[in-house]
Amino acid sequence: MGARFVPRLIAAGHTVSIFDTRLEAMTNLVLEGAIQSESAKQVASEADAVFVSLPNPAIVEKVALDESTGVIHALPKGSAFVDMSTSPPSLARRISEKCNEIGVFGIDAPVSNGGIFVTIGGSKSIVDKLWPAFEAMCEKVIYMGPSGQGQIAKLCRQYVSYTAFFTLIEALLIGHKSEVDTQKLANFIGESTGNSGPGQSLKRLAERDFGSPESARAKLDIVAKDLGMAVELAELIDSPHGTGTVTSDTLKAAQEKGWGEWEYWISACILEEISGKKIEFPSL
Repeated sequence: MGARFVPRLIAAGHTVSIFDTRLEAMTNLVLEGAIQSESAKQVASEADAVFVSLPNPAIVEKVALDESTGVIHALPKGSAFVDMSTSPPSLARRISEKCNEIGVFGIDAPVSNGGIFVTIGGSKSIVDKLWPAFEAMCEKVIYMGPSGQGQIAKLCRQYVSYTAFFTLIEALLIGHKSEVDTQKLANFIGESTGNSGPGQSLKRLAERDFGSPESARAKLDIVAKDLGMAVELAELIDSPHGTGTVTSDTLKAAQEKGWGEWEYWISACILEEISGKKIEFPSL
């Protein structure tokens, strides 16, 4: 995400300091004008805002709150810690509360669709100040409300996206086993339900293209994490989540096969195994 956002911030006139535990991830960004720092705390020490995008909530919590290395402790008074990762709403609120205790602000701003959308939770006045930076990074900037609500919106979006994908797989398998032309069926479902028809994930599933641990962008482990958090939220507030639970179980079954580092649509193979058929699109 840094490779996407940093050049946009620089192009918009912002001074950007960066840090990544993988030094090679910073090389090209430095050539584009970013300032390489020695640590995350160094990035934060002179920043109006520090934006982080991290793999999982445990890392977010450590980077933000650790007593010795936590970024929020290095921020100047009145500045902001912005989490663009997907994390539980409870963690977003905890970070915000801790930030308020030390005179800074915690903002949750998870991104969707590769960074096209950002949904934001936190102090409206601080979000307004950061709005130009958000607009530089993302095409669709949506303020959702108080702390945690940016994360709630993201989890709801993930819930719809991934349960819908597996619903489509099940429908195509029903058609395939009933000897319907799978490609025509996929096109019909896509057009008649307002979707775009077979997307890249479906096409790559049919081609048995699951990327690799090095190249995968929508990794099964990340998708399973996001949907799992959505289901946990639903359980916490006693809201229906049957389709999410079934989909989450499918993702977990795929993880148990050791597929966690591959593109998430590899988990559709679990449904294919149950069906005894493979999704095929001869001329897709």
